[in-house]
Amino acid sequence: MAQSRMIVPGGELDPAHPGSDVFLRAPREPSVPPGRACEVARRYVELINAGDYAGVAALYADDATFLEPMRPTLHGRAQIDEFYAKRIGAMKPRIVAVSYLGGEEECMVSLALRTAIGGEERFVLVSVDHFLVNAQGRIVSMIAFARPPRAG
Repeated sequence: MAQSRMIVPGGELDPAHPGSDVFLRAPREPSVPPGRACEVARRYVELINAGDYAGVAALYADDATFLEPMRPTLHGRAQIDEFYAKRIGAMKPRIVAVSYLGGEEECMVSLALRTAIGGEERFVLVSVDHFLVNAQGRIVSMIAFARPPRAG
């Protein structure tokens, strides 16, 4: 049975990789809606790619919560700092935003991971992160909804 086209935020998925959410081409760069929450989400992506994990953690309020994709809930800056320094720092991910939706107090960003597949750089849809920010522009809550790396 032939695969039908699958269009997602950022572009079309490659039918040669069923169940893997691999983009056919590099995702389109999304526009960032006005408002402090999506600006924080944009900055988050920028800092992750710069390898500035302390800077990422500094985006969070001192009493923030983070619902991490593997189910632990992190409470407060100490746990969040440790997560970014140790877990994300060890992975050194390279991500791109494929869509933003939000405004002043909340923003959702869909993310693709840059990865090598078959000897070439490809982009794989990996998560949607939902940010809530306070009036000072600090993250008070973030939920990361992850896609499994491969279906089946």
